Amino acid sequence: MGKLAYSWPQVQSGDIISFVYLNKEKRRLRRTVLVIEPKLRNDAKNKSSQFLLHGIQLEISNSPTNPEIKKILETAGNVEIVDEQKKIYRVDFGTGLNTAVYKRLKVLIKRHGLYRTYNYDKVKGTRVMLEDLRLPPSFIKEIKGEN
Repeated sequence: MGKLAYSWPQVQSGDIISFVYLNKEKRRLRRTVLVIEPKLRNDAKNKSSQFLLHGIQLEISNSPTNPEIKKILETAGNVEIVDEQKKIYRVDFGTGLNTAVYKRLKVLIKRHGLYRTYNYDKVKGTRVMLEDLRLPPSFIKEIKGEN
């Protein structure tokens, strides 16, 4: 298992990334996120940041936030292998708007409360990595096309 160094300008929709982000108690926690929108303008009236990173939180401090990660990835789109040895994957959402991805995942998001937005100004000052995931061996074979 491993991580790959990455940079914020490289981050795209479908990437599975990790970064350190402060929680409400000001503790620094590593977040692993499936990126839906890497840098979206914040149109809120009380803006804390001009841009937000939108995503689905998969892990906090390398502990899964929910047992249905495989189902989330499958529902989001086509899972692809980035680095087989380091167990790094990404999701190809296909063509169209990222709002379509949210609509596909809406039931899972509401059930588990996994949708998050992060202040882009805060995250861009941290180190970003492509993150490995622990997936069932049968699912990995399916991704490779061995089943």
